Amino acid sequence: MGSEAAANRSLPSTRSRRRGDSARLRVLLEQDLRSGRWQEGERLPTERELSADYNVARNTVRRALAILEEGKLIVRHVVRGTYKYPGNLGNFEDKADSFRVESLEKCSPADVVECRLIFEPGLMPLVVAKATKADLDRMDACLSYAESSSSLAEFERWDAELHDAIAVATHNQAAISMSRSLARVRQQAQWGVLKARSMTPERKIKLHAEHQAIVAALHNRDHSQARAMLRAHLQHVRSYMFGE
Repeated sequence: MGSEAAANRSLPSTRSRRRGDSARLRVLLEQDLRSGRWQEGERLPTERELSADYNVARNTVRRALAILEEGKLIVRHVVRGTYKYPGNLGNFEDKADSFRVESLEKCSPADVVECRLIFEPGLMPLVVAKATKADLDRMDACLSYAESSSSLAEFERWDAELHDAIAVATHNQAAISMSRSLARVRQQAQWGVLKARSMTPERKIKLHAEHQAIVAALHNRDHSQARAMLRAHLQHVRSYMFGE
């Protein structure tokens, strides 16, 4: 896939210089990494080339690459350049030396939400202690795109991106891997049916307000408030998805 294909996936020109576009560019680059545009260990185009291919500023490229590197999707070397991370791309459950979560995809959505209730609120002290400005910018961008989403699928996508951004902000690879394993269940058809059946415009507004409150607490470096709000949010999700 050359620069012509990348151009077809470039960000809208009217938004190409916005700070939040680093989050959307990260999504596009991650899709290209996972789809096999580059092989494991292959060198990616330079920042200048990526900037031209995707019609964004170089600092936007730099922020997106920093997040991808944190998630172990790429590795960057001074002078030598940026490379697709060898032996990774999220398939850690297939690797003997990686964080292993057995048969998580077979778990029911209800089981996963219960696990998230235990796991995700506990990450808040790490996020508050370690989140960088780039991490918080990515959360803000996810909120912005979720608010402007025109479909349930798009809202769900940015909902998932937000929770991933929160996990990445721990800068703890085990936490990131566990969070992404749990997020895999969101890709199941059963999850989509449950969400579509229970989602209303009013509920979408409420969920978005809860997300905003969680991110505001993280901006304020208040892990107790963030933990309480995230737990209440997940309890709300469990309630409307499963009628509890």
